[in-house]
Amino acid sequence: MADLNQDVKKVLNAAWTKDSVFTEEEKQRVRNRIGTSAVKGRKKDYVPKLLSAAAAVGFIVLIGGIAGIQTDVFNKQNGQEAAIADKEFYPGLADGAMLNNWKLNNFEKDSYGHLSAAFTGKAKVTGTLDFREETVYFLPDHDSLKLLPLMDGQNIKITFNETDQEMLKKVFGITEPIKEESVSLIIGGYRAAEGIVHQAEILEVVMPKEPQLEAVPFQMAVNNTKELVLLEPLNHVYKEFSLRGTDEILRGLSPADVFQLFLFAEETEDYYTQYALFNHDPDIEKPFPALNDYLKAKSESPSIPEEQTLLHRVKNADLEVVIIDESSAYISITEEEGFGFGLSKNNDGIWKVNWMPIQ
Repeated sequence: MADLNQDVKKVLNAAWTKDSVFTEEEKQRVRNRIGTSAVKGRKKDYVPKLLSAAAAVGFIVLIGGIAGIQTDVFNKQNGQEAAIADKEFYPGLADGAMLNNWKLNNFEKDSYGHLSAAFTGKAKVTGTLDFREETVYFLPDHDSLKLLPLMDGQNIKITFNETDQEMLKKVFGITEPIKEESVSLIIGGYRAAEGIVHQAEILEVVMPKEPQLEAVPFQMAVNNTKELVLLEPLNHVYKEFSLRGTDEILRGLSPADVFQLFLFAEETEDYYTQYALFNHDPDIEKPFPALNDYLKAKSESPSIPEEQTLLHRVKNADLEVVIIDESSAYISITEEEGFGFGLSKNNDGIWKVNWMPIQ
């Protein structure tokens, strides 16, 4: 209480005007009343009816100063600074309030006067991880923003402590700046700042589930002598491609169709067409850069028993085509576990045979 009194005195001294607020006539009236008064009673307070402008301002400042001192003392006694009534940072939100299933713990102010709000809760959010040189940022997508303790219309990015950032780099194998999209995280310990960069604690990295691969069975057509044949319209496509060799002729074919063309070329020893069925994109490393290299390798390859050849195996087995994703697939022989003949789309979106296709 002594401290409060001292503070009040300081405000009084600073706020009250040093100039006289009475005129000479008023002073004389006061002296006459004091001197002629016949009644000895309790002292009456005298408040002048006419205040100078300076005195009025001093009085207003005095009231405000006392109120400010009392409020400050009250807040210090409660161990926290008062939230500014008209603040724009989470207006109308008090400790313990809920926002999008997050509980506000408290407001804090750093040494620079910047406010932050600490929340308790948990949410699964999806977005883009932006791996920078020094910092990893998470940019929530539109739907995930609605799950965070944010006021309407806020668009933010989240960063994490050093341990969580290093963990993310290891999980995604990141060694250089890159963006990783469609990442899901479960986060808690949310701290909102006045700026656009907020902080959170990573509780779990939600790894994407392995895609459910669907195997579609198909068969190679053979004639009475067990030779491969191509049915229409695939036979017409083969003839056109063998004559012109342009990939556009193959557009619209499935991986199973291209596989049949490749095996038919093997059956007929049409290695020119077979070579053209490989993926010749410029960014693909080719074990046989030129047609002559391929023809030479085929002519010099050692002979093996017929039952071990790929032709024999596919003629006498059930086949399946497995689409891995929109640009890669493989053909499997159901009786041979682990066998796969790989195909992929080239840069023009056309299915072609992988180099070294048998894995």
